[in-house]
Amino acid sequence: MHLLTRIIPIALLLAAWELVARVGWVNPNVFPPVTEIVLRWLVLFIDGRIYGPLWDTLWRALVGLAAAIAVGVPLGLLMGRARWAEWFFAPLFSFGFPLPKIALIPLYVHWFGLFSLSKVMLIFTDCLFPMVLFSYHGARGLSPVYLWSAQSRGTGRVRMLWRVVLPLSLASIYDGVQVAVVVAILVAVVCEMVSGGGGLGELMIRSYRYGDVRTAFAMLVTISLIGYALYKVAQWLRGRLLHWHVAEA
Repeated sequence: MHLLTRIIPIALLLAAWELVARVGWVNPNVFPPVTEIVLRWLVLFIDGRIYGPLWDTLWRALVGLAAAIAVGVPLGLLMGRARWAEWFFAPLFSFGFPLPKIALIPLYVHWFGLFSLSKVMLIFTDCLFPMVLFSYHGARGLSPVYLWSAQSRGTGRVRMLWRVVLPLSLASIYDGVQVAVVVAILVAVVCEMVSGGGGLGELMIRSYRYGDVRTAFAMLVTISLIGYALYKVAQWLRGRLLHWHVAEA
């Protein structure tokens, strides 16, 4: 029943879309019916044209995301527990956070080339900010009782960071992962639209360029489904891996 109530608004929207396109209120070459978009989407999967671009977008997004997690989590935890790290890095991230990272595409292409490396580096840069900030706030928001208890047992600073601060900050870190995984897909697609090099973004912009609006809309559906699927996977993993965490309880 709960699933049905969530599907009904989407179904009504798609039905209205189909009706508006079919009765001729809009140009079907600009706003095609939903059934034609779904048919084109199925054809792209059946003839295999989508698999190459899909793989290009996915691996770029996941590599950039993994690098951001590997760098951002330790850095955020360090900022949260070491005053010198907060003093040095906090102004840099405060200044860079509102910067639209997409504006860096020409610069990254100039630095790292036209192909995959520039896209992966921009995905890494964009995902780094939520990973650092969520990790930082997770480490800063810990109850001092846990830290005092560990200190009373002779736990050193480095051991404290990895054995106490990291586990207790995992709920906040996972919030950052759920945000960053969607950001990674969006940035990958935009980079491909602007600088080419394969991927769903290039296929979509090329379809618009040649007037193949149905394929372009099918790419939008694919991108949306990928982002939603990765978000739900991250959410599922959170429930499985953090069932012991006090925040989850």
